[in-house]
Amino acid sequence: MKYRIISILVAVAVIIVSFAVQNIDVKKNRYHQHREAVPKAQCTDHDESVFCTHLPLISITTDEDMPEPYLSIYDAQGHLYKNDSMVGATVEFYDSDHNNHLTDVPTISERGMIRIRGTSSRKFDKKGYLIKFTQEDMVSGKKVSLCGMTADSEWALHGPFLDKTLIRNYLCYNLAGEIMDYSPNVRFCEAFLNGEYIGIYLIVEKPEYNSDGRIKIERTNPKITTTSYIVEIDRMPRDKSHYIENFLNYSYITSGMGTERRGFYNIVYPGSTLTESQKDYIETDISRFEKALYSYDFKDSKLGYPAYIDEDSFVDYFLINEFTLNYDSMGLSTYLYKDVGGKMKLCVWDFNSAFDYYEYSVVSPETFSLHETMWYAQLFKDKRFVDKVVKRYYELRKTYFNEEYLNQYIDEVIEYLGPAIDRNYDKWGYSFSSIHEGIVYDYLYPSERNPRNYDEAIAQLKSCISDRIVHMDSHIDRLYLLCHNSMNKNLDTTKEK
Repeated sequence: MKYRIISILVAVAVIIVSFAVQNIDVKKNRYHQHREAVPKAQCTDHDESVFCTHLPLISITTDEDMPEPYLSIYDAQGHLYKNDSMVGATVEFYDSDHNNHLTDVPTISERGMIRIRGTSSRKFDKKGYLIKFTQEDMVSGKKVSLCGMTADSEWALHGPFLDKTLIRNYLCYNLAGEIMDYSPNVRFCEAFLNGEYIGIYLIVEKPEYNSDGRIKIERTNPKITTTSYIVEIDRMPRDKSHYIENFLNYSYITSGMGTERRGFYNIVYPGSTLTESQKDYIETDISRFEKALYSYDFKDSKLGYPAYIDEDSFVDYFLINEFTLNYDSMGLSTYLYKDVGGKMKLCVWDFNSAFDYYEYSVVSPETFSLHETMWYAQLFKDKRFVDKVVKRYYELRKTYFNEEYLNQYIDEVIEYLGPAIDRNYDKWGYSFSSIHEGIVYDYLYPSERNPRNYDEAIAQLKSCISDRIVHMDSHIDRLYLLCHNSMNKNLDTTKEK
């Protein structure tokens, strides 16, 4: 009931705030579910015992028990290995013009495989899942469209648990989608697993090749060495068949060689058809860029980094992750992709910890961090690149980084989710408690950072956004210190190249 009251208050706030932001020039390039989904009338033909939702509904029934999230073996750093074993499942999806019920005829009913996904998030009570739709042989992939998104065989099902607002990933993916060439599309739904309600989930496209959508690159040809590619930068994979040892790893510049287990490059595409010659080509291509970036000619238009990367993509990637304090990026949850004959671009992934939601440490809104990571540590030595970042920031401040716009966006999403928030916290509301049944649920450190109810969580998010904007407005120009001659005496800065 308390979340319904919040929704009513939010609806009033949306009307008021809309007048304040009506003059903001925002051109929509992306489908926003909460704004464009067809409104649905309240059902009157059944009682409250029937599950009823205005959101899309997914019901997964597994052939056997879900595997445990971790294996009982440890890696070299003493961490338990993830258990990525998959089990067969039947997936029923409901997405009609009226409210959705488990008693309806499913819009989609398909076979597939499912497993727990995520790294740190898999320890939470509310799990995330990876779904792979298959043909009847349970091996060959089958493309399926969910909520109007591009049909594909693989989908991520993100279950917000640490993020008590439920909306961080939805907000950030959609912001990035308006700013960058591509950001994974997302849709809210409610979910059941083996007949048990498991709350609000987010259906997320995976950053992969698809001939009809997702990352737009030319299809690979195993007979040709030169290929388009997508590379994930994250922890060292257990299966090293697609792992490459690029220049920055080989030269110990990235942090991947340390105990943090970050900064390792793994080829996502090509996948099963990847040849050794293509693998060598991708490793060489990325290393060539990195060598050029860390050379004395790094600013040269032909010999340096400008010849290899789409600078606008790198600028936007920096800003969306820096603005949202998403410091898992660059080392973890980072995707680099390149079309044949094109330049390298970046794709966002995973905003679980955005806006000061790191578990064990405070991420102050009054900071900058990504300029010290990997490629950016060198890019920011070039004044021309810094110029682009600063100029782009001020452009975005007029639209998507506008506080009134963001507050209204958040309020609209809360209003759209409506009674689903109640249902989610009927299931997971104990996570607001410091300790429940002897288990500590204060994942954020220090303890007082943990919100005790939903409106506290929303206030916390809005406050972080407000503080972040104040800091970036006041200090974005300090990035010029990074390209000043006094900071880069070992480089030839006597002339612009």
